[in-house]
Amino acid sequence: MQTARKYDDYPIETTEKLNVLKIQRTCVHDGPGIRTTIFFQGCRLRCLWCQNPEALSLKSVPSTDNHYTIADIMDVVLRDKDYYFKTGGGVTFSGGDPLLQNPDSLINLLRLLRNEKIHVAVETSLHVPWENISQMAPYIDLFLVDLKVVGDDELHRKCTKQDSHLIHSNIRKLMELNAHMKFRMVMVPGYNDGEEQIKATADFLKSVHHKSIELLKYHNMYEDKAKRLGLVRESLNITPEQSLASIKRAVASFKSLDIVAGCYDLDAYRQQAVFTDRVYEVQKDIRESDYHLCFEVSRLKTDFYKKNGFKEPTHLHRAKRLDYVLKNKQVIIYPRELLVGNFTSKRVGGQVWEEHYGVLFGSILHQIHRQTPVSFKCSWKDKLDFYFKIFPFWWRHSLLTKVNPKLSDLRLTIARCSEMNAGFNNNMAAIAHFIVNFERMLTLGTTGIIKEIEAKRKEKPQNNQDFYESAIITLHALEAFAERYADALSDMSTKETNPERRKELETMAEICRRVPRYPARTYHEAIQSMMFLQVALCIESYENAVSFGRVDQILYPYYKRDKETGIITYEKAKELLALFVLKMDEAVLVNDGDTYLGIGRLFETQSTDQALTFGGVGRDGQDATNDLTYMLVDICELQPLAVNMTARIHQDSPSRYLDRLAEVYINGAPMPELFNDDIYIKSLQRHYPTGIENARDYAIVGCVEPKASDDHYGNTDCANMNVVLPLLQALKGEDDDLWNFDLSDQMEKIITKVVEYNFRGGNKFSRFVADRYSKMRKRYKDRRTAKPNPPANMEELLQRYQTRLNALARSVLADHQRIEKIICKDFTTPLASSLSRGCIDSGKDVNEGGCQFNSSGIQAVGITDAADSLHAINEVVYRQKRYSIDEIISAIDNDFEGESYQEIREALLAVPKLGQDESPEATRWVNKTLEIYCNALKQVPDCPRGGIYTAGYYALNVSDVYGKKTPSLPSGRLKGVPLANSIAPHYGMQMSDLLSSLNSVAGVDFEQYAPNGTTVTFTIDSALFQGPDGVKNLSGIFSTYFKKGGMQFQPNVINREILLDAYNHPEKYPYLLVRVAGYCAYFNHLSDDLKKVIINRTCYS
Repeated sequence: MQTARKYDDYPIETTEKLNVLKIQRTCVHDGPGIRTTIFFQGCRLRCLWCQNPEALSLKSVPSTDNHYTIADIMDVVLRDKDYYFKTGGGVTFSGGDPLLQNPDSLINLLRLLRNEKIHVAVETSLHVPWENISQMAPYIDLFLVDLKVVGDDELHRKCTKQDSHLIHSNIRKLMELNAHMKFRMVMVPGYNDGEEQIKATADFLKSVHHKSIELLKYHNMYEDKAKRLGLVRESLNITPEQSLASIKRAVASFKSLDIVAGCYDLDAYRQQAVFTDRVYEVQKDIRESDYHLCFEVSRLKTDFYKKNGFKEPTHLHRAKRLDYVLKNKQVIIYPRELLVGNFTSKRVGGQVWEEHYGVLFGSILHQIHRQTPVSFKCSWKDKLDFYFKIFPFWWRHSLLTKVNPKLSDLRLTIARCSEMNAGFNNNMAAIAHFIVNFERMLTLGTTGIIKEIEAKRKEKPQNNQDFYESAIITLHALEAFAERYADALSDMSTKETNPERRKELETMAEICRRVPRYPARTYHEAIQSMMFLQVALCIESYENAVSFGRVDQILYPYYKRDKETGIITYEKAKELLALFVLKMDEAVLVNDGDTYLGIGRLFETQSTDQALTFGGVGRDGQDATNDLTYMLVDICELQPLAVNMTARIHQDSPSRYLDRLAEVYINGAPMPELFNDDIYIKSLQRHYPTGIENARDYAIVGCVEPKASDDHYGNTDCANMNVVLPLLQALKGEDDDLWNFDLSDQMEKIITKVVEYNFRGGNKFSRFVADRYSKMRKRYKDRRTAKPNPPANMEELLQRYQTRLNALARSVLADHQRIEKIICKDFTTPLASSLSRGCIDSGKDVNEGGCQFNSSGIQAVGITDAADSLHAINEVVYRQKRYSIDEIISAIDNDFEGESYQEIREALLAVPKLGQDESPEATRWVNKTLEIYCNALKQVPDCPRGGIYTAGYYALNVSDVYGKKTPSLPSGRLKGVPLANSIAPHYGMQMSDLLSSLNSVAGVDFEQYAPNGTTVTFTIDSALFQGPDGVKNLSGIFSTYFKKGGMQFQPNVINREILLDAYNHPEKYPYLLVRVAGYCAYFNHLSDDLKKVIINRTCYS
């Protein structure tokens, strides 16, 4: 047992070689910009509050194993060189006191850093020999001089065991050398924060011609360190509250003495967006409204079809259905609104979508008002109407029952949903992910589009005339819809007693009579026209990810013209834009919460995830940021739920724009998402025959998916697949169909779900049933599992993996094709199709392939896990030959339980993973896995609408759900642990350093392998970005990451303690919005499992 040593017993030694304790990257508090801090051992002071007691001795701490050569140090340092240069950062020597190192050795390192033009700062007490300082000073750009106690040498000796004479002498000598110095001081309550000490410090600073000092808040974390090192340290018994109060008093005292004192812990002023009272009131009304399940549109559609049936051609009855709904749904105008158009009859409501999958509500509607984590209000009258009128009718006519016409089909679908780990087809809710071509409506109006259609139907009589007629019907319906609001507004204005509000209502009525019938003339008209079109499209078909495109570019001509003519001001334009974005929060997605199937767990949010894109380059390749871009950045601070704010960035994006984006994150908003123009534009041109102007004009659909032109129907989130399960099959030599189970397996999966759901409690009986069933199920699985037949070598494993992944892709996408075939036949969308030039030219609906570009986006889940596993197998089994493939299989089958299997796991974990930038090999395995996945998609024939299957990697929270039912992996991941989110370091295996992870991910070939986009969702401690440099540091990080090859970035910049407090005290954080994946959600609205996942994600700090 190690004997505890007294703190004062550490000897004061000299050394003749570099002795590095550790190297810490992504540092922000020890010098300007982003820095790498090298901690050296050895210090002559014995400060009572020393934060690094392990660095006191010049000899290595026994528990450390960090033997760095100068080459090793430079290897680490140079990985982040681009970040230093972007942020004005560099390398800081700390300790201990680095100036106690052997000068010759340290100068060799300093020379190398000077050759690389890397800024060097040294954190020092200057209680070191002058001969050391004088030799090193020419290579040091900044001395960070830590003052301990000034003006009272007796107190200095008491606190540090040394006097201050040598320190002051060295300061004077450095002044003679014109060295750049910055003074700092830890304010320790009761020791050096008295008025006399502060005045003495101020007098000293003036004597050396300095008028500023950086104050550091006292922390007691050194006490825990001392215990781990076996040191006896007396606690100073200083609380965090006392430390903060001391800092605040000191800042004020120094100010009174004409010394500028700053402190990171007090943070710096940052710009925060300001909006009108109207905006805040509307936001409050929406947020405080209950969520409702709205049956209004369901009733109207049911009434229409009961009366008219489905005998007419699909195009026509679908158009007349929309016409009927828009002419009969309630028109509601809320207080203080400047934009009108209600999605439902509720302030905040979600639709049932009975014509798609909504008949499933029959199993949950009875308890939807009390389901967790989010309930939906629903009257008993609504429930009875659904059960006796809506449900019976649509059971015969819905997409769900058309796709599953037989009981056996439905049973297979339920079995897949019960296990929920191999894949999922999203189009049971029809095709929703697309971008609305608002520009056509704004420039032509419905009348102009109808003229186009009339001309085209005459020009091409061979085209489907029913299609043209249906498009015209829906456009006239949209006109009538707006007219109803105009009438309502006019009626309200005659009754309004407030002159200002009456004028607003009259103006709104005039606007609604103008648009969308005619082209928009003003900014207000343009936004109102967009509002009407968005509402109608979200009634025509499923509203998920019906996205807006580049709103700053679409609206800018109207804003510019109005501003130049004095019609509108910047502030008024910003108010209208904010109201437009908030208006989308009135529509929510309804999910099934904690009910039996729990399908909503795949996408845990009520957000409709309608992407709004801004920034980036224009069609001419030049920067396109404008006033509206900055308005939209400000609107991110309102933290809207429904609109997924997405910001494009290019290499020449203005610093003002980048810094404002960073500022919004630091202010607490988990938005916008950030997209790298360089990668996205090149990827679009590689995968689609689109021109450079179209590629430059890309916008985001839903989470992260790009469009190739304004005539692109992407269906960008139609399905996903767990790519890890085929790897396990390849490893064991299995060839079972992971998607199409036989009857026995179907029943096993359904019964397992029933047991898990009904016996999930912690009582004795539940545990008994669950345990007995688990044993029975294991015996069943064992009987049906053949003896492993592992591959002979790595090449065979990769070939097998490709074969098994091909099989899964064909199975999942065969179902997708069947779903789309029925959508094409029975669920066309004539209004959406009227916005497509390609559809009008071809006489085809968007679901029939009428657009110029067509694609279907398929998301891979578990890419990182598969790549890390392949890398680990290759290293441990085939290169190092430490273990056989049979031993690896046995270890994962036993979840690495037992000493021998734990040793195997340690060997697998020791192989570098994605996120460790010292190993390019880990990233190469990711690219290999992506290649295998893309090959699997390419070999699937008959992509619907004559399009292509495109690979995407945004996992929503599917990675968490699939992870629960995914076995242990050769990467070392344990059974039940969430899979990696998109292409990012694996959950629970991430390196603690942010830049290492970013560098590693930036090496992935996104241009070639990610045509449907990807996400990088990191949680970053907000403390990294405190102080005056915080904004520049964050903007420097994401802009440099993009320059190095990153495709997308969406951080949660938050203090983990806030998440923990929100978990324990949800009532304190009703509107805490967090980034889950390609969307955001209120933390309180997440399941307990997902809350824990978000809390336990690696927090880079």
